[in-house]
Formats: sequence, C-alpha cells, structure tokens
Amino acid sequence: MMGVARQKFQSGEQVIFQNADATALPFAEESFDSVVCQFGIMFFDRDKGFREVYRTLNPGGRYLFRVWDSERYNPFASLSFEVLKQYFPSDPPQFLFDPVSCHQIDPLKEQLIQIGFDPIVISVQRHVYDIFDVTVFARALVFTPVIFEIRDRGVVDPEEIVKELADAFTKEFGTSPMRYPMQAILFETEKPTV
Repeated sequence: MMGVARQKFQSGEQVIFQNADATALPFAEESFDSVVCQFGIMFFDRDKGFREVYRTLNPGGRYLFRVWDSERYNPFASLSFEVLKQYFPSDPPQFLFDPVSCHQIDPLKEQLIQIGFDPIVISVQRHVYDIFDVTVFARALVFTPVIFEIRDRGVVDPEEIVKELADAFTKEFGTSPMRYPMQAILFETEKPTV
C-alpha cells in the first residue's frame, strides 16, 4: 500500500511516508493540521487511535475518516460470505466482515465527543462503480487476509472460490461492466481551538 501511495506523487513533491502504529503515533503533540484515515479504524483500537489523532492535531486541526457501511450496503462482504459458506459450512472465513464492522454511527460519535472533538459532521456516501473485470474483483477479495483463513481450513483451491464468487457477483449485478454498489460513512471533525 505504501508503494502504491508513493507512486501517486512526483519526485519533486515533498511527501514523507512513514509506517506507524495508529494507537501510538511517533509524533509530537500538535504536529498536524489534518489527519485522514481511509477505511482503517476497524483494524485498531479506536479509543487509543482517536486519542492519538487528538494529541497530534493542532488546535483547529481537522480529522476525517471513512468507514464502510454495513454488509447490507456493501455486498462484497455479504455475497463473499454466502459463497464461502458453500465451501466451509461449519466455519466460514470471517475477515470480510471486519471492514464492515464499524457502521454503527452513534458509538463512534460518542467516542469522538468523549475525547473532545467538536463539531462532528457525518454523511453517508453511496456510489455505484463500473467493474469491468469481475474475476479480478473477486480475486482481490479472496486474496486478502481471507486467503489465510481459506488455507487454514483445508484443501480448497482458492481459484475455485474466485470463480464461484465472480459468478455470484455477475448473477447479482450483471457484467460488461458490473454495476456494483458500495456505501461508506464519512466523519469530519475538529480539535477545538479552546
């Protein structure tokens, strides 16, 4: 991911990339004017992470983060789970539910308020994407940490699951291109100046 991010900037642009633990940022207090997190908060301790953002933001600094809405609005989780249940009925891989695990707005809002962020603006963002290669899309879902769960459960060829998942997406959303719906929730907030 860092390599892909680096490619988005030209050699003359002064952008520094640094891996860091979101729950223990290696930066001084009040170091940043803004912090952005794209679909990441579901993978770390949110209370610690939010507190670290607050600590490292300048007064008046902005914090923006996005989470996926529930699997109801993001069929990559629900359809994948249905396909995986065909292969592992008693213990299907669960990883694709992690990305859609932070869709409840009130608990996140309350955490932000308790830490001191204000104001908090929340918006639901719905998009429909054209997916031109459904098999590539399905493969990208299987070859996430899901692949480790698949391998731990037995001798099923992951490419067989990719084919079944691509077929399920095509049946549900069509092809050439597949019109694929996704929905996210954007939180925009600030560290108060007083």
